Amino acid sequence: MIIRPPSARLALWVAALSAAPAAAERPPRYGDEDILNGTTIAIASQDLCGFRVDEKAIRALIAAKLPDLSPDLIALQLRGYARVLPHLDEKQRKRHCAETRALAKAAGWLR
Repeated sequence: MIIRPPSARLALWVAALSAAPAAAERPPRYGDEDILNGTTIAIASQDLCGFRVDEKAIRALIAAKLPDLSPDLIALQLRGYARVLPHLDEKQRKRHCAETRALAKAAGWLR
């Protein structure tokens, strides 16, 4: 057992207390790029994951932030996800749905 002098214990205690506010100030879990990357997957995951998103808000975000992304390309992405998502096994589906729901909630898209 290591015995530290009282001043060292006090220093460790102060360091531990001061670390708590720093942890509370960490950046949000999802950045702008994460949100943009999750737009079409959130739309495509609704039926599989049992939630609804505000598709109009998502499409408005895409139009504002990614004006070069054509509606045809968005439709192609949605068709691709529609083919892939049903083939997820139970563990993959649960993980995917939890992550997608959390992102949609953070983005303010959940209904």
